[in-house]
Formats: sequence, structure tokens, C-alpha cells
Amino acid sequence: MQDFTFIKLPSGRYLCGLGPFDARENLTSETPTAFYRNNFDLSDPAPWKIPAEVFETDDLRVLLSGNGATPLPEISWSGLDDRDVRSIFDDVLAEIADGTLEKSVPVLTEKGILHRGEPAALVKAVAAAPEELWGYGFREGGKGMIGATPERLISVENGVLETMALAGTAPKHEMGDFPSDPKEIREHEFVADYLEDLLIPLGTVEREERTLMDLGPIVHFLTRLRVKLDDPDSDLGKLVKSTHPTPALGACPRGEGALEKLVEYRNRMDVPEEFGAPFGIWYQGRFDSLVAIRSVLWDGRDVFLPSGVGLVEGSRFDREWRELALKRNSVKALLGV
Repeated sequence: MQDFTFIKLPSGRYLCGLGPFDARENLTSETPTAFYRNNFDLSDPAPWKIPAEVFETDDLRVLLSGNGATPLPEISWSGLDDRDVRSIFDDVLAEIADGTLEKSVPVLTEKGILHRGEPAALVKAVAAAPEELWGYGFREGGKGMIGATPERLISVENGVLETMALAGTAPKHEMGDFPSDPKEIREHEFVADYLEDLLIPLGTVEREERTLMDLGPIVHFLTRLRVKLDDPDSDLGKLVKSTHPTPALGACPRGEGALEKLVEYRNRMDVPEEFGAPFGIWYQGRFDSLVAIRSVLWDGRDVFLPSGVGLVEGSRFDREWRELALKRNSVKALLGV
């Protein structure tokens, strides 16, 4: 099966690239189309992936052999024990209590084994995802990732950068209490304020009012922000580094020590390095990048389903444990795994 990558465009269509991919450190003026795919710690020295062939489509089944007849994967999930994350939860809250941190987003991973089928066939489920979700993914060799994220990192066009704060989560059946929940509001406003502070050095910032994003089984708080860049020709790679990871998936304050600790937690929980990383496309003079969450990843027959949770002062283990399960179950329902 041929290597591929794809991402949903603002038009609602999908841009697909076929391998082999030419990996480069930077874009050039001669590069009409390039996918941006990096690791969470932005350690890939050549994150721009130039496809051998590129095309738009409404039907992702064209990426599969046999006109989309590739069988869906059958996966046995191992489940999770709360002991897997409780020690990390306690460590983070201790750092918050002593003032070292204000917020951190640990991630844990549910693992599975592929019994039959092909993980790449999950593109068929992505195509049916709700409009608010942004489908994305890749397959390269025996590895891959396919998902549909609600969170966009940055979009840049004509000297204007747009982004969002997406934080605060509840199951749909608790929608009545959610809009006034002080803990969820505090978490969201912390993310929005911190993101605004990150953007101020780049230019004039506009911030919209907090709203709700309804994703069916899950609701989130959402605040959109945009900035007219002082330098309209800003390097896209540097803009990614200045905004990733957002406080919705990172640590605050955003010092090197806090991020190193976050990566240490991820390594302890066997989180794939692509999860939560920027995933984007340079196409027709516009750059769009997503936060690669709400996804299934695989390496051979080993399958991974990570989920993260934001911890702030006042976080309770039982509530956050439930949120982690809510996010994983929403991915399983969306992708049919």
C-alpha cells in the first residue's frame, strides 16, 4: 500500500499527498505544497514533507486499495488502571501547590493489538466526522496516525494569524451545568489569557467572547483569537514554535523545565511522539495547522489511543479520570474501534 498523508481544508475538502515524501528543513519560494509533520517536542530536523503527488478529494477512500474495500481494523484494547496515571496526577498537583506550575496536561495511552484489518481504513470513518472536526492523518511504512481533531493550532494567510483556545470539557448530558462550572471556566480562561499573551509580541490581537463547541457526546469552551502580524512574512516554522504547545496541551509557565517534565511524563506513559504535535499544510499561499489529538496511532500491530487532561488548582482525580475516558471513548465511537 502506498504511503499517504491527508488533511481537511477550510473548504471542507481533503488535500491528499502520496509518497514518497521529500523531507526538508524549510520551505522555499518554489514550494507550492508541503505538509508539516513534526514530533511533540519539535525535534524533527526536516518537518516539511513534500509529496510526490498531491490532489484534492471529497472521498478519502481513494487512498485505499480496491476502491475503498480495505477492511476496517479489529483491535483488542487492554484498558487502563487508574494506578497508571495517579502518580503523575499527584506529582503535577504537588508542583501546582508549591507554585512551580499553574497548569499541566499529562497524557496517558490505552494500548491495543491489531487482530485483523488495516488501520489505514479508518479514513472511511474520518470522512463521516462532524463538520466541526478536522480530519488528518498519514501512513508511512508500517506506522501511521489517523484522527479528527477539534483544535486548530494556527492558520496564516495575508499577514493574519488565527488560532483558538479550546479547553474545558464535559459530557453532553451535563450541558446544563457546564457553562457556569467555575473549575472549567477557570481552566479555559487561563488557556485563553496565556495564549493571548503569547500572541501580543506578534502584532495586534483581537479576542472573541467565550462560546461553546458542541461535538455531540462532548462539549468544550472555545475562544477564537486573531492577530495582524507586524511581520506579514514571518517564518511559519517559527510561528509554530512560538505557539506550540498551547496551554491546552502544554504546561504553564511555559519554561523549558516544565516542558521537559511534560515530555518525561509522556515517555513514562508510552505516548507516541506524534500525539499532540502540530500537523499542517502549506497550500495555495495559506498555512493551516492542527493539534494532532483525538486520534489512533499504530506501529505494526501495536495500536495506541492517547488522551490528555488539563490539571489546575482544584482538580480532582475522579473527575479528571472520567474526562480522560470520555475523550478516548469519543474517539472509539467516531472511528468505530
